[in-house]
Amino acid sequence: MSENEVVRELLWKAAATVPVPESRGSEAVFARASRLRRRRRAAVTGALAAVVAGGVALGSGVLPGGNGQSVAASPTAGEFGGGAAGFAKLLPRDVGKVREVSLLRLIKGLPKAPLLKDVGPYDGDYAIARKDGVGYVTVGVMTAKAVQAKRADRDPCKIGNVTPPVLKCTNEKVPGGLLSIWLTPAQKLIQPSYYGAELEARLLRKDGSVLFVRDWTGFLGQGSQGPVLKTFPLTRAQLRELALRPQLLP
Repeated sequence: MSENEVVRELLWKAAATVPVPESRGSEAVFARASRLRRRRRAAVTGALAAVVAGGVALGSGVLPGGNGQSVAASPTAGEFGGGAAGFAKLLPRDVGKVREVSLLRLIKGLPKAPLLKDVGPYDGDYAIARKDGVGYVTVGVMTAKAVQAKRADRDPCKIGNVTPPVLKCTNEKVPGGLLSIWLTPAQKLIQPSYYGAELEARLLRKDGSVLFVRDWTGFLGQGSQGPVLKTFPLTRAQLRELALRPQLLP
């Protein structure tokens, strides 16, 4: 598995371990689609917390463009306690309406799919709703032991020719370790049917642990909460600032 795939698989919250839903057809077809998905873009986990731009918690309203689907009615929305409100305070005030979700459950269509135990205080997926659509920010912390097991400490800027490509990748030495940020372009896929562009940040810390932050314009297909955003939920500079916040670390 390439480094590009490793990074995305880590952020997918172990999607491959989820049971296959009977309504999706035969296990063989689903497994083949899953393998192809992993090879082509190695999947998802995005981020969702709940607040209005000024820090007010988003209620049970409907996300724009979500085909009239209420976020509160979604089996994956609003079920994670108080982390969303705290996370929203770490974001720019004009970021949009934020709500915590599970991308794994949304995209897989499995509302009760098991989730991995969080390491960091704000690990999870947060949906960012604006007038033009819905994007996602995902946060995940890996322990040093898990990083070694998954080889997640390799330089993402030197992984070579992969699909999807790693573009505009930069490495920066920061007080907490080494910060890498890169761009992955939009793609047409099997599940979801359309995968918007994303920015990813990885902070490789001096103790060997890793913080991932994913800044995703969104997706179309099963579980979509609305149209894909025309711009990233966070600018590259805002993503860098978020990835350096000590509040995200255990």
